[in-house]
Amino acid sequence: MSDSIVVHDSEGREIESQLLPIANASSHLRDRHVKAYLGTSPAASPKFWVAFPASVAPLGFSTYFISIGKRSASISSTSTLNSQGSESRNLQVGQGRLKLQYDAAGALSQYSDSKTQVEANFEQKYKYYLGQDGSGDDPQASGAYIFRPKGVVPIKTDGQVPPTILRGPILDEVHQQINPWIYQITRVYKGKDYVETEFIVGPIPVDDENGKELSTEIITSMATNKTFYTDSSGRDFIKRVRDYRSEWKIEVNQPVAGNYYPINLGIYVEDGSKELSILVDRSVGGSSIKDGQIELMLHRRLLNDDGRGVAEALDEKVCLDDQCEGLVIEGKYYLKIDPQGDGARWRRTFGQELYSPLLLAFAEKDGGNWGNSHVSSFSGMDPTYSLPENVALLTLEELEDGSVLLRLAHLYEAGEHKDLSAPASVDLKRVFPDKKIGKIIETSLSANQERAAMEKKRLKWKVAGPPPKENVVRGGPLDPSKLVVELAPMEIRTFVINFDHRLAAH
Repeated sequence: MSDSIVVHDSEGREIESQLLPIANASSHLRDRHVKAYLGTSPAASPKFWVAFPASVAPLGFSTYFISIGKRSASISSTSTLNSQGSESRNLQVGQGRLKLQYDAAGALSQYSDSKTQVEANFEQKYKYYLGQDGSGDDPQASGAYIFRPKGVVPIKTDGQVPPTILRGPILDEVHQQINPWIYQITRVYKGKDYVETEFIVGPIPVDDENGKELSTEIITSMATNKTFYTDSSGRDFIKRVRDYRSEWKIEVNQPVAGNYYPINLGIYVEDGSKELSILVDRSVGGSSIKDGQIELMLHRRLLNDDGRGVAEALDEKVCLDDQCEGLVIEGKYYLKIDPQGDGARWRRTFGQELYSPLLLAFAEKDGGNWGNSHVSSFSGMDPTYSLPENVALLTLEELEDGSVLLRLAHLYEAGEHKDLSAPASVDLKRVFPDKKIGKIIETSLSANQERAAMEKKRLKWKVAGPPPKENVVRGGPLDPSKLVVELAPMEIRTFVINFDHRLAAH
């Protein structure tokens, strides 16, 4: 790949861009997977990835052109952080509002945001839990379904390769070889207010015949009083209290596993003055085992079956040239520290970007004026309208009979944010400005029956004592003349729309 790259938008304007070398760990993983699954090695390996700011109109697309040019994208400058003779300025990364500080040993030590005035000392470490093998006093092994640790081993980075820092106009990267099987890239974007961490982990070594379950942990001095919050299927955040259940008195036999929860969207802690939030790009396990700490389980490799039906150990391998190795995984998580009460906005807004990212499509431009024969930008909505910040469009799908399935969701819980937990309204006439809605029917969430018919069939339970107070708020019925959908906090509403094509506006 050429290192003379220029990026233009759909109007032909040059866009600032930055080339960053692809880490050897990532390139090696790609080459190995290609050979393992296709049988042949890739003809060429990419050397760089390109970063540039992009924006897309609602329900639309934008085109960007990447080409070889005389004026090249900025190639990231590289420096190595070492404890001897390092200048203090080399220990700080981030050229926008967000700065990360590293100590002389190359360990992350401080987070500061000049806009919110948040400053916090924190560490990021790795450790692994030794998996119980089912012998001795505890016959329950750790496996695919059961997390049963029998000890924890911290992973030390002392004496390892010093971090490498890449700087450029769009983002800074810090590359760290934590140990022979953990590689980490920390990114701070000039225009963003969060930290992105990419991890490449594996194969987890098992030469010592111990299964291992790897976690990363963020450690702060926040006084969190045993309390943390995890999402429920990406929607509500549920309050968790370490070693406590509100419904019954818990006997703590598993102080680690008993406090682990599924993390689909994110996890956060708060101390009355600030909030530490972590969002994930895939479902993982997570917890706050100590006050001020958050940990995420990133990878597991275990050597014993846990007796839950699969009759095999969680020891997947990729085989190449008759040599089999444990799996290598590559993923990301995102971290932000906010003033108390402000974290929900980032968790919901950026969380929606993670859940529903931009869809990328590629085409090769073969000379000529490509824009003359292609539409290079588009928006299906009224250009002067956008959905409320607390609303997401979950589904927009054409059905077999030509009708359209529309599903809208309110992103916030009641009381979650001082402004954005309020009810919201969506004007369908402006969502579909060039269409005439002939008929609209609200359905059940799964769209297999009309809402009115579903509610008629709803079971009515006989309840002893006074009837319970109904305090759940719901959006009102849809007025077919106004076509404004009301959404209460956490509400999801589903509609089937038929457009009157004879009366479509032009």
